[in-house]
Amino acid sequence: MAEMNITEALTQLITAGDVFFLVVMGVLVFLMQLGFAMLEGGQVRSKNVNNVMMKNMVDWLVGCVSWLFIGYILCTSLNPGDFMAWWSKIFSATPFLENNGLELAQWFFGLVFAATAATIVSGGVAERIRFSAYVLLSILITAFVYPLFVYLSPWGTGIIPWHDYAGSLIVHGLGGFLALGAIAALGPRKGRFKDGKPVPILGHNIPMAVFGAFALAIGWYGFNVGSALALKDISGLVCATTTMAMAGGGIGALLVSRKDVLFTANGLIAGLVAICAGTDIVSPLGALIIGLIAGAQVPLVYRLLENFKLDDVCGVVPVHGTAGVIGTILAGIFGMTALGGTGDVNILNQILASILCIVYGTVLGFLLAKIVDVIVGGIRVSEEEEEIGLDIAEHKLPAYPEEEAM
Repeated sequence: MAEMNITEALTQLITAGDVFFLVVMGVLVFLMQLGFAMLEGGQVRSKNVNNVMMKNMVDWLVGCVSWLFIGYILCTSLNPGDFMAWWSKIFSATPFLENNGLELAQWFFGLVFAATAATIVSGGVAERIRFSAYVLLSILITAFVYPLFVYLSPWGTGIIPWHDYAGSLIVHGLGGFLALGAIAALGPRKGRFKDGKPVPILGHNIPMAVFGAFALAIGWYGFNVGSALALKDISGLVCATTTMAMAGGGIGALLVSRKDVLFTANGLIAGLVAICAGTDIVSPLGALIIGLIAGAQVPLVYRLLENFKLDDVCGVVPVHGTAGVIGTILAGIFGMTALGGTGDVNILNQILASILCIVYGTVLGFLLAKIVDVIVGGIRVSEEEEEIGLDIAEHKLPAYPEEEAM
């Protein structure tokens, strides 16, 4: 009997430790919402700051609800009976009292990832999308689009196998290519292109954007290290590769952009995006190289998008979309034992998954934007509202009232 009591106590202690681990790591990932708000807020004009931050808040608020009722279960099941069973559980606290509420801790950790995927889109479509249209878009992403992609991925049913430890494709790549489709459907901001040539529209506060990048980097340790999902599986390798890819991303963007502050901050994030897939299977040196490549491509892809008249306000396509694809494919290369990796990854699967993400994200991003356009009676604000700024047009409140009064 004593031995049984000791065993039960140890089991409870392990479970409690896992709950604590998931909650703390999840809170770190939640911090990334602050990072996105600042990164995007700094990259838009002062007349649109409140609007972009409001969108980041709403991503979280509506994400909590849609993830509770639909998204969480849809990640692993299409069976209506599983939804009915879950809905019956969430109306009572009793089913979650066992195992220290481990199931709800897992739900919370999944929620912060879903909210991240949705909020990436915000930066790409900033300064010209109607607020009601964006809210509906965010609900559809967290309730259906992201969970269905998870369902196909190794995190769900594993129908399509590839290695993505912390979501280079599943979270960031998807968010980036959803943004690409929405950007194409939405069209560029007024004055962004003139006579076929891009006209820079500078953000109002670059230091704010840099602060946001660092807040995101702090939260990323929850994102990657927390993907162990259990305290016993936590890995120092994941911490080291995350750090080195971040450094590589910043250095790569710094060099290619010729010391541009904003590109360097975004390159830092791109390195973190890229390492998510292989953070547990590549060497620290491999992570540095992955980060360098991911960071270097940020200014290049951003300018390529400009050539196609695509107005990606905060550079989310190169920072999350293409960086996610690059990281996924490079995980298959630097994950090989010959290059210092663990050797348990298939490069062909990594490539096929990347193609799937590009097509799934871009097509659905475009179609969702068109559907929302019909539902809300116009996805874009009017030219007059765009000129005034969405802070006043949508929210009746400027970000900097004292400046407005002068």
